Amino acid sequence: MTIKDIAKKAGVSMMTVSNVINQKHNRVSPKTIEKVNAIIRESNYTPNLNARSLSNKSSKIIGIIISIEDTDSDINYFNNPYISTMIGVIEQELRHHGYFTMIRTVVSPSDIMKLLGGWGVDGILFLLHTNSNVEAFLESSSCPAAIFDSQLTLPHLINVSSHDENGLYLSTSHLIACGHRHIAFLADYEGNPIYTKRFSGYCKALAEHNIPLRPEYLLKYPVSYEGGIEAVKELVTRNLPITGLVTVADICAIGVLEGARLSGLSVPSDLSVIGYDNLAICQFTYPKLTSISQDMTQKAVMATRLLLERIESGEMPQKSHITLDVTLVERESVRKIES
Repeated sequence: MTIKDIAKKAGVSMMTVSNVINQKHNRVSPKTIEKVNAIIRESNYTPNLNARSLSNKSSKIIGIIISIEDTDSDINYFNNPYISTMIGVIEQELRHHGYFTMIRTVVSPSDIMKLLGGWGVDGILFLLHTNSNVEAFLESSSCPAAIFDSQLTLPHLINVSSHDENGLYLSTSHLIACGHRHIAFLADYEGNPIYTKRFSGYCKALAEHNIPLRPEYLLKYPVSYEGGIEAVKELVTRNLPITGLVTVADICAIGVLEGARLSGLSVPSDLSVIGYDNLAICQFTYPKLTSISQDMTQKAVMATRLLLERIESGEMPQKSHITLDVTLVERESVRKIES
């Protein structure tokens, strides 16, 4: 069935059917919209998206960019639960608004331009990024773009971030309130702006309670499951008197839980642990993991909606640089030390 057939069956013009398909409902009465949509459902009609893209100058495609180093090109980023969770929320939100998702890892700005030229995406969401790639892309393109957790404050870039410093301030302060004084920080944070902010929160909490920052308590391992396991091995080998540990990602904290098990330590009796992100898996670990929630759903939905507002209105949203607060979600991986 064609648009012409639908129009004839509904007793309306082809333009009216086109308006219904393209959701230009301000030009069509509710009764006609329902009538046309009923015929479309009955006939299993599928619009020609390529033709629609040409006529509307809109592909209805949003690119999700994961910007990586050339040496990381063989890494499966979907194994990272933070990335897969964020992409899941973004895809759902885009689908609800009639958009499609294209996911791509890129190494250089030219890779992004190929995506624009080959597919004519309506907008881009940078999920993981290097600032140089983003700046170079924005200098050479007028394509609407949104980003997460960037240090960039460019006027035409939508930026949704979390209060990273406050996150580790909350987790470290919670351990201190539970009686802990020997608290490790786990992350190879140097050179990573987000992790460096979180490290600042750890330092701030220690300073407020007159607890010295001990270099030997800084465990500079990769922020990964394997990094968490290796960090616990170091604690045991060096016999450090650490009773609590904070880190910058749940996947790393889960590695700590496994490292503790392999080393014969009990969490939280021997070691209290707090993660970051509050992934769904925190409810299924043993013990259940206390974590900092940056409300990834809110973060992903907000950035997506702001980007679509920018695309559909042609104007930057009134608030385009937003920082969301974080909260501590208590579960079972922290114990109180009686003084």
